[in-house]
Amino acid sequence: MALRLCAYLIVLVLADEYETSVSADGSFQEARNVQKRHRHMRRDAGYQRRPTPQDSETHATHAASLSQVHSLAEGPQIDRFGGPQDNEHVEVAKATDNANKKSLQKPVWSEWACALMCASRASQGCCAYQGDSGTCQFIPGTPSRDSAAQGWTQAQCVPGYGTAKCAPWSAGKCIGSEPAPAAEGLPIWELVWEDHFDSETCIPDSHGVLRPSPENWSPEIGYKRGKELQWYQPQNAECKDGELVITAKRERQSWEKPEGSQCRVVNWDNREQPLDNQTCAVCAPPYFQYYNPCDLLRKDETGAPACDCSHTAEFTSASLMTRGKKEFSYGLFELRAKIDTRPGAWSSWWAIGNFDYVPWPKNGEIDIMDAFQRMVKASVIHAGESGLPSSAIQHAGARMVDREWEKYYHTWQLEWDKDFMEIRVDGEAILKVDLSVADPQRTSWPNPFTQGKKFFMILNLAVGGHSGGDPALTQFPSQFHVDYIRVFQKKGSTDDEELQ
Repeated sequence: MALRLCAYLIVLVLADEYETSVSADGSFQEARNVQKRHRHMRRDAGYQRRPTPQDSETHATHAASLSQVHSLAEGPQIDRFGGPQDNEHVEVAKATDNANKKSLQKPVWSEWACALMCASRASQGCCAYQGDSGTCQFIPGTPSRDSAAQGWTQAQCVPGYGTAKCAPWSAGKCIGSEPAPAAEGLPIWELVWEDHFDSETCIPDSHGVLRPSPENWSPEIGYKRGKELQWYQPQNAECKDGELVITAKRERQSWEKPEGSQCRVVNWDNREQPLDNQTCAVCAPPYFQYYNPCDLLRKDETGAPACDCSHTAEFTSASLMTRGKKEFSYGLFELRAKIDTRPGAWSSWWAIGNFDYVPWPKNGEIDIMDAFQRMVKASVIHAGESGLPSSAIQHAGARMVDREWEKYYHTWQLEWDKDFMEIRVDGEAILKVDLSVADPQRTSWPNPFTQGKKFFMILNLAVGGHSGGDPALTQFPSQFHVDYIRVFQKKGSTDDEELQ
């Protein structure tokens, strides 16, 4: 008897050095001599080594030992909740019909736990629990009860104060509409891109100053939109101390009138189109024309406008965009930043649709963060029935902030699903939009936010304009500090069977 016990213990030790894994194709693999894992270690931590010639013999010995362990083991198995689980119960779960398949994605270990999950729906209905399989279902409305259902218990859920109470429990099963899992699973997000604006992602320029990587970002140059007072230029964006710093500077006072032409022609071939300094004057304040000739680019690689008005600009700042480099559709977008909303300063993080050469507003706009005049705003913009910019439709929400709030870094998030968008600041939702609001039945134009259409991002610090306010009495410079940007895409949820 002592000899058998000793052998049994040896077999258990050998088995503990073995690990079985399942590959993506469904095949099983056994890793050899795997070190023991501590419970506090990450679940995705793995141990691998190259196979040795001795492994073939060791593998055969260990495989035989494993089979002895399975045959010697007696008593009930232990499930992942720490309670007994027998094969009969497992077979009951496997045999459940396909109609209830969704509700069996994760077993629930007690009536109490099932009631909590049903309560999270905060609506009237019936909570049903099957103890053998751990099935927990919620049937909305006022379903009837089948008292003869074997192994089932049920409780009525009464909503109130943003939650619900599901009690008392009694024998029987709710009968009504199609049952649903008691609670929705949590989303599983996978990081697909990030920029921390440090020495690993930023690139030094010819003067050794770290600038945002051209692999991710393109700078805008010139006066661009909204009658804003700043001239955008790359040198106002710098990677410093592990963050992106966009600086808006006052280059001259408003009463200091520049001498000579407001704008001058730089690197342009007049054979393509006649252009002179006087013609370019419409690109500068107070005209702020954005089309021809102001959108003509120099005949070089700078991407700057041929009508250069930088030498007379009252303010300069920077704007960066990921167009043609990093474009996304659906996901979780996150930015951590510190802002300045004094009069005149207007920090923004927004996204524009880039598909099929569709113009604004038919291509859609997502303003994840607009910060100006003591306010943070979020909005979603799409075309109205005419499709013209003048009839664009905006859905927006906002919160007031103060100087104390602006001393600290805060986190903005956009969660974008095929059905909705939600924009949050420090975890608090300030805007949630049902994307069907932009369906063609309402707007006469294709919905820009559905079917995986791609959007690119823009980071900028504007001065003045339609929303920024009057900067006349504000002490400059003003800065927009960005710690990081991250983009996640949904891999699934915790109730997806294929991810279990």
